Amino acid sequence: MQDIYDEMIDASRAIAASFPQPRFYFYCKEPLDLSRSLYDEDSQVQKCRTLATNELKNDFGHGVDHSERVALEAGALAYIEGERLCLEESFRREVCLLAQIAGLLHDLRRSEKDHAQVSSFAASKLLQGFSISPGKEEYILQAIANHEAFTEPKKIDSSVGQMISDALYDADKFRWGPDNFTVTLWQMLRSRKAPILPLIHRFPKGMEGISWIKKTFRTETGKIYGPEFIDLGLKIGEKIYQFLRERFSEEFQQEKAE
Repeated sequence: MQDIYDEMIDASRAIAASFPQPRFYFYCKEPLDLSRSLYDEDSQVQKCRTLATNELKNDFGHGVDHSERVALEAGALAYIEGERLCLEESFRREVCLLAQIAGLLHDLRRSEKDHAQVSSFAASKLLQGFSISPGKEEYILQAIANHEAFTEPKKIDSSVGQMISDALYDADKFRWGPDNFTVTLWQMLRSRKAPILPLIHRFPKGMEGISWIKKTFRTETGKIYGPEFIDLGLKIGEKIYQFLRERFSEEFQQEKAE
């Protein structure tokens, strides 16, 4: 029997399907395809994915699926931004892979306080068996430590390290668009066995907070495409909010009567 959260995911996905995909997936298709190809072929990335799979839980809606999407899009962003930094092709591919590893490991400790810092420390332990130079490993760890929203990021001395950090942040915040309303929100509620009515009451205020993310994208590419992710998510969210008020109208009436 389908539980209430699966019902909400199915309904939310149906609503989202009536909207277009973000333009990022069309205009940046080649870098995204390259990122996927490198991701599938690189042995260290695949080793990292295996380790991350063993560590990550879906209980806060930030499990393996989330981290993999962040990894692939952070890799594409790093590859694109590498051209702005005039990096050679081989190094652009390398920074793509470093961004992917950061993406896979960025939420290792998602449920803990100061999760970005704690996840960075956990990632440093996992990376001990990798053949990554200390300087490049530091790029990964700094990016993870810097990915949290609503906190002031630390400035990174290296332009390449800063770019990887910014790429990870932007790819993670792309998820605050349609993904947030179609999957993440419901997985978080399921993990807490939380009722739906309180969510509906908080929905408008939560939408306001998400809108603020539009101003925070860090890479040039993220600044171009990121706000559209958020705008699309908010439009989808508005439709989902209307659906929820209708779907749970009897519960609302009962709540008022009590």
